[in-house]
Amino acid sequence: MANLPNLYLWAWERPEDLQFLDNGKVGVGFLAKTVYLMPSLAASSPKSTFPDSSFFDTARVNIRPRLQPLRVSPGTPLMAVVRIESARGESLAIFPNPSAVLATISHEDVIFFALQIATAAQIQGVSALQIDFDATLSEHAFYRDLLIEVRKQLPPNFPLSITALASWCIGDRWLDQLPPGTVDEAVPMLFRMGQGTREVRSYLAAGNNFTVPTCATSLGLSTDEPFSRDILSGKTEVGFDSKQTRVYIFSPKAWDLNAAKSLLEGLETWHEN
Repeated sequence: MANLPNLYLWAWERPEDLQFLDNGKVGVGFLAKTVYLMPSLAASSPKSTFPDSSFFDTARVNIRPRLQPLRVSPGTPLMAVVRIESARGESLAIFPNPSAVLATISHEDVIFFALQIATAAQIQGVSALQIDFDATLSEHAFYRDLLIEVRKQLPPNFPLSITALASWCIGDRWLDQLPPGTVDEAVPMLFRMGQGTREVRSYLAAGNNFTVPTCATSLGLSTDEPFSRDILSGKTEVGFDSKQTRVYIFSPKAWDLNAAKSLLEGLETWHEN
């Protein structure tokens, strides 16, 4: 990870032209594919146990590649991001027990699932892989097994990053249970935090750092949230070594030079402090 830039701009599923990043000092973390894990109607039935069934008997995996163009200058450091979506929210009305699907997944299924993620590292120009999955408590065991298998399928020393809910980095320390070296960093997402936002802000504003080591070297921020802007401007001090912290920036709109210029200048100053 030490060879990667200290700043990445996230490029989500929309047309993005980032050719104005031409000095190799700023990387692009682009959504490469989205993997949807949805239970089947049969798997949701309490009468079905599926003792000998395969993954595709109990769940449906839909893989959606990036469909929008991404333009970058040659030499721009690229990080492929794989987003994982599982059945939640409105889907619970149809699939009342999606967590039961995870219990039916075999080790062979996890290997296959990990392969779909690890292949994103083979995209031309990609020098790191990031997984974005807001795993619930019931999904932690599955996610742990998946991360271990993804690491096995990546080339030796290939950087593996994951995004992390802020709660994973403070009180819910399940990431500490991963074998050493499984992931190289867990990026605390300090935006769109929902419940617990006030507590996390107060915790960091008091000068505290995250207690999970893999969460202590990076930050995920957004251009449209005051808390993120306050961190970057220095208005809100957090307990991070700015020179050693890798910052990932999300924008709800497509990036352009005018929107990024002041942000990049501010980040250069922040990293120098």
